[in-house]
Amino acid sequence: MALSMLASIPNLITHTRLPIIIKSSSCKASPRGIKVKIGNSNCEEIIVRRTANYHPTIWDYDYVQSLRSDYVGETYTRRLDKLKRDVKPMLGKVKKPLDQLELIDVLQRLGIYYHFKDEIKRILNSIYNQYNRHEEWQKDDLYATALEFRLLRQHGYDVPQGVAV
Repeated sequence: MALSMLASIPNLITHTRLPIIIKSSSCKASPRGIKVKIGNSNCEEIIVRRTANYHPTIWDYDYVQSLRSDYVGETYTRRLDKLKRDVKPMLGKVKKPLDQLELIDVLQRLGIYYHFKDEIKRILNSIYNQYNRHEEWQKDDLYATALEFRLLRQHGYDVPQGVAV
């Protein structure tokens, strides 16, 4: 079945080559795509680019605009606000720096960190201010050091590359 699908691909896509014709004169060869001027003459070359003639998409503009989500409306907005109010105290309750960093990492991976930018900034500021103290939580722990380094760098803090573990 896979072979029959692969065999039908050339019928769907037809490749053509469209030449871009550029003036050429007798001069030394130049690197591809670079125009060279020698004396009063321009030295240019012909560049041939490949193109494919794909079939038009079945997703027209009106169809895409007609798509609606079931998760819009007052009910879901209230639920979102409630969940944000539940998570904000979690960021304040976590006291260990490694747990704070892991929570920030989880929020980023879920794609909802932008709801908590102020809290994340406050936590990262406190961790950055204590950066060179080499506290017990990161001693001999490569995971903690790497997580701290990555999150601080991602959020624009100036953290040196050389880290003593």
